[in-house]
Amino acid sequence: MNTVYHVHSNKPFVFEDFQKYLEIPHLVLDFMNDYSDTIYWYFHREGTSTTLFYINYDLQGTYEVSIDCLAAYDDLKFFPYLVDSLAKFLDGKIDFPNLYLLMDEEWIEETIADEIANLKATLTIVPKYYLAQAMEDLTYISLDILEPFGVNLHSSTPRIYGYIQYLMRHQLLPCLGDWEELEFPDEEDEIEVDVPQHEPIGRVKSWLLDGSETYETYSQEDVEHLLRLANEYKAGRALHGVVLNDIGTIHQEGIGMPVNGEAAIYWFKEAYKNGDKLYAPTNLGDLYRKGCGVVESDLKQAFEAYQLSTDPYAHYRIGQAYEEGWLCEPDLKKAMKWYKQAAKEGHHLAIKRLKK
Repeated sequence: MNTVYHVHSNKPFVFEDFQKYLEIPHLVLDFMNDYSDTIYWYFHREGTSTTLFYINYDLQGTYEVSIDCLAAYDDLKFFPYLVDSLAKFLDGKIDFPNLYLLMDEEWIEETIADEIANLKATLTIVPKYYLAQAMEDLTYISLDILEPFGVNLHSSTPRIYGYIQYLMRHQLLPCLGDWEELEFPDEEDEIEVDVPQHEPIGRVKSWLLDGSETYETYSQEDVEHLLRLANEYKAGRALHGVVLNDIGTIHQEGIGMPVNGEAAIYWFKEAYKNGDKLYAPTNLGDLYRKGCGVVESDLKQAFEAYQLSTDPYAHYRIGQAYEEGWLCEPDLKKAMKWYKQAAKEGHHLAIKRLKK
């Protein structure tokens, strides 16, 4: 599905002029279609977008602006600015003038939740769910595509959405070759759908760059799914590092099983070997810093793990290690270097530390 807003104006629209008006250098026009009664512009934000925006003009004084409800979180945040800026650029009027109040963080969360609910209902009936405004034609999601990532219809909305974004960012979603292959439920039939619900048995707390709390929850089905993937990995199946990190996480947190620090260390290291340079080394660093089960705190190994990470949080911890002298005498100069790097990357703890 997509979210649509209207701007009413008879002023002509030129994409290049609008791009300059926005002062956003990485707004990329993908294609433009000029039909007898409508003009379409499809575009994305380079390096950010996972789906397309589109603007169409009906030649009768109405511009339609749309975003896919499975778009990247940053694109959903950008959308009200896009609509508002288009209205100002065209000297037009918007159906809902208080866009920034209407499309706030709560709206984004509800939009994503509604779309994931729709996706789950659809995949309960048919095998494929098509993106409304895909970067590539006829891109779809299926349970078979989600399966190697430990995601199923019992998974939480953030886990399903997060892995769909991962798949889109890395261009891992397949495309159909022909419109005739599209499969939809018959709209004339009333279908009662028993959609599986997410029933969490454990959660993992984390923080966003700005310091706000967020939680990742796991169901029993998630745990069983991940443990099956773990066994298949040991038998030779290739898996993405982020999935192996999830396996380490459920062992570290004791979700659906007793806490097992040694197993968590193994899986975090395997995750790093398989490409997860963000989450796995950071989680490994935290495990060594705090200890886990029978694994005691080891600041030397924590420091070494954090150094492998691209996570701004890990860079903050490296600064802390130098300031507190985890391995040798405190070195405030090196500490400040890492604090400044983490702050530049937007991490709230580093920003707060530099203000002291």
